[in-house]
Amino acid sequence: MATYASPISPEFIYMQGMTDQQQMMFMARYSLVRKDVTAAILLAFFLGSFGAHRFYMGEIGLGFLYILFCWTFIPHIIALVECFFLPDRVRQYNAVQAAAIAAQIRGFAV
Repeated sequence: MATYASPISPEFIYMQGMTDQQQMMFMARYSLVRKDVTAAILLAFFLGSFGAHRFYMGEIGLGFLYILFCWTFIPHIIALVECFFLPDRVRQYNAVQAAAIAAQIRGFAV
């Protein structure tokens, strides 16, 4: 029988060693800043020529650049290619946010 490794979410890694109250505070903050992979891909696929996925990921400057050049259809082609790279970028963004929140919460406990 084959066993498959399931990816562990960053929130569970950073919650190890926290008290129940710290875990609740962590999850409350993390749920406000985390991004959804599916939402990012759908935004890139359907509204990518206007940079909607860039705005969603907090990259405002690139979002405006997409809007500036949306009439050339180049941003649309780039957004379709980015659909394949977005899942990793969203997971990386979520991991960075989880690490920052965990560091803040652990810093308060000291």
